[in-house]
Amino acid sequence: MSNKNLIVADVQSLEIESGLVSLYELIWDTATTLYFHPGMSTDVRITAINGNNLTLNVAQTLTSGITLTFVGYAADSTGSTTTRTTTTSSSVSNSTTVAVTSSTNLTVGMTVTGDGVSGTDYSPIVFDGNTYYAMPISMSNIDIKNDGSQNRPVLTVANAESIIRSSSVFQNADDGGTNGLGNFTIDKLVGKRVTQRQTLEKYLTLDPSTVSTKSVVEYPKKVYIIDAIKTKTSSFVSFELASPFDLEGIKLPNRQVIGKYCPWVYTGRSFSTPTGACTWHKAGKFTQYQTSDSSTKGYRVYFTDQDEPIVWKYLIHASPTGLKGANTHPGDTSGSFALDALVGLSDGSGGFTYWRSNVASNTTVPSSSESSWQQVRVYEPFISGQTYSTNSSDARRSEMVIHPVTGATSKDDTTFTFSNTTTVYRVTVTNNDQTPADSSNHWVRADQCGKLLKSCKIRFQFDTSSTGQGGQYTIPSTDTVNQNILPFGGFPGSRRHM
Repeated sequence: MSNKNLIVADVQSLEIESGLVSLYELIWDTATTLYFHPGMSTDVRITAINGNNLTLNVAQTLTSGITLTFVGYAADSTGSTTTRTTTTSSSVSNSTTVAVTSSTNLTVGMTVTGDGVSGTDYSPIVFDGNTYYAMPISMSNIDIKNDGSQNRPVLTVANAESIIRSSSVFQNADDGGTNGLGNFTIDKLVGKRVTQRQTLEKYLTLDPSTVSTKSVVEYPKKVYIIDAIKTKTSSFVSFELASPFDLEGIKLPNRQVIGKYCPWVYTGRSFSTPTGACTWHKAGKFTQYQTSDSSTKGYRVYFTDQDEPIVWKYLIHASPTGLKGANTHPGDTSGSFALDALVGLSDGSGGFTYWRSNVASNTTVPSSSESSWQQVRVYEPFISGQTYSTNSSDARRSEMVIHPVTGATSKDDTTFTFSNTTTVYRVTVTNNDQTPADSSNHWVRADQCGKLLKSCKIRFQFDTSSTGQGGQYTIPSTDTVNQNILPFGGFPGSRRHM
């Protein structure tokens, strides 16, 4: 009996003696696939055999001489099951590797029972050589029709952005996972391919090499494209799925126009493999005629995806913990600040928030609701061996660094020099030994585009508020050089139509 016919026979029987299992595979990029299962309680099973050493899917604590019972497919399986027994040859403590006196006639996939053998809820599931980890996930509204438009299934997952970013075990690595995806966000799942695989529990870890057809036992795969975010709460996220139409690697339409948002890949211009029309330099380098002193200079300017300027900390600070007198906001209306002035405001707990004045003679108190102030973020040069910390109450206030630079020996150094690849990073996991990089699990790129027309203007129509040199001394002005052409791809001049 072939593997395909095995599951057909199960479906057509009067009673299916094994539960249905759904597994999910999400292709993150060409090198990474995430593997999930909905979080069910599974049997203890053999996942690998090396001589008389058995690898189990759940760690066990067992004494020597315990009789173990194994139920599953024999080595020459054609769909029938067999029962085998053997004893442990040594004790183990919280280990997935168990030594037995004999592994004769034992096969991968057999269930294991015995005195002291215990399963764990939400344990990993091994299937088709992949390890699937527990994650609250479900798929609904699945319907197959032979005419008319196809329905849109809904995929619901836990809002676990931080888990996957910082400590993900969902990647199929030899060590049972990696340290996470540093650039993972829920929004980036749109456009990704997700596959639902279904089988019966008894076939979960059946070793294909023991079956004549050399294939796994499962129902036909269901492949979808994550098309849009349907619902997002603090607890879960629901995605609307679409059929891929069997067009491998083809995106239709090739270019999408989405309201007021720019579709170009930020800093994505490449002459060999073009990915968009955004020509902004990754290192924030910008050469521009400046109205402030009628000259052409080179500058380094950075902004967050909320269009907040990112400036050198020591334009505002006199020391790591103290502000410059002229840049200290009193926290009330007694002070007056000029247009483009940078200030620090005590947060009452030893830290500061930073702001840029959007008007002249500004006597108001900075806040997110006060239009005369723009929030600002600050960076320091990255120094290996220094501790960089996250902010527990507001991740956007976590420390930012600029990297790589030369000539800096401390965080407050003023003599560093930029390189061609210098950019700004925000720490996501407190550390003192992790070098910032786009692929890092401890850092995320802080210089990001907000995809709005405003985001494009503050970069390509950038003007500086000071006549000094560029580099770390650059202060973005509230005003812009409006005659400069923008590459913005959101078609701001398009008319709405019914």
